[in-house]
Amino acid sequence: MQLHPHVAALSDLCREHRRTLHRIPEIGLTEHQTQAYLLGVLRILQPDVLQTLSPTGIKAVFYAKDAADTIAFRADMDGLHVQEETGAEYASIRDGFMHACGHDGHMTVLLLLAKLLSDNRDALRSNIVLLFQPGEEGFAGAKLMIEQGALENPHVDRIYGLHVWPTVPYGKIGVRWGYMMANSCEFDIFVHGKSAHGASPQMGVDAVVAAAELITLLQTIITRSLDPHQDALLTIGKITGGSARNVIADRVELNGTLRSFSAQNYDTIVEKVRSMAAGLATATGAKFEFDSLMSYPCLENPRPMVEDFYRYISMQDIELVEPVMAAEDFSYYQQMIPGLFLFLGTLDDENKQPLHNACFDFKEDVLLNGVEVFRRLAMNEPLI
Repeated sequence: MQLHPHVAALSDLCREHRRTLHRIPEIGLTEHQTQAYLLGVLRILQPDVLQTLSPTGIKAVFYAKDAADTIAFRADMDGLHVQEETGAEYASIRDGFMHACGHDGHMTVLLLLAKLLSDNRDALRSNIVLLFQPGEEGFAGAKLMIEQGALENPHVDRIYGLHVWPTVPYGKIGVRWGYMMANSCEFDIFVHGKSAHGASPQMGVDAVVAAAELITLLQTIITRSLDPHQDALLTIGKITGGSARNVIADRVELNGTLRSFSAQNYDTIVEKVRSMAAGLATATGAKFEFDSLMSYPCLENPRPMVEDFYRYISMQDIELVEPVMAAEDFSYYQQMIPGLFLFLGTLDDENKQPLHNACFDFKEDVLLNGVEVFRRLAMNEPLI
């Protein structure tokens, strides 16, 4: 991608910001040191508005003199419960925590964009809102930001976000219209039985056996209850239960995830889970409790925004991507206003590890491509 000279000149600052942020990962809604670092940088750049949103979010606004509209750009802030194994000299200083999903890179892109906006205020044609959002990893931080007025004062007309993506070639911008990322629901199922001595199973209700029966039944939902042309998945990733090898278990906990690209399919799957549990309750005497945790809507890019985006980026820099089953709470913004989400490719010969992997890493200079894309959108500079 052809970088503007002002963007290319930010290479050293890009590395500094990214590595500083990478060293201090914090779990969603607790990003206090991260917030302090971001605020320190932003105060020097003097946006017209610099506001903190509870618990750790930031909203910065740069006003244009004669703005026709308002554009927002969003970066997520949180790290993960992952023990870093990259061996990098800038590795996490927090044992058991890591920026394994690239959010350190997303924040860096927005900090560099803020630098460009601060240095070129007179060239702004739109009001620009920068949102540093906590808690994307399962805490629906986007929803919290919206509830606190992130998209108002000034009212945001459209919003952009990006995510570093290790299956898209280095430096390419991945995009598609329509569904791009899945509806996601994390759920728990609690199976309640009755304990008894293992030598007298007839005196109890075995929660382990009831849970095993349910797991087997759940595997038929996707293959027998949904149109095979519709993508969806249901995974039980964790099982906890029992107290001893010779005791009939009175409680088992199943932790799972549900993904789909259709609200109708989502409802169908949840209904099937509940009906299967009810049937097994009658058959086994166990009781089943289904607890739906945080659910993210599908991320869906509006076709008009994608077509307009093509005016800003050369087709040789674009990778048309397939939908992925990962979820993104950027979709909450899309429920409110038009929003476009992009993948920033990081795949090269040295960096092939997937997101959330303990060895995930990328070359920082790729972030300058993200800055360049956001700069063109912010400054309304389509390709000639």
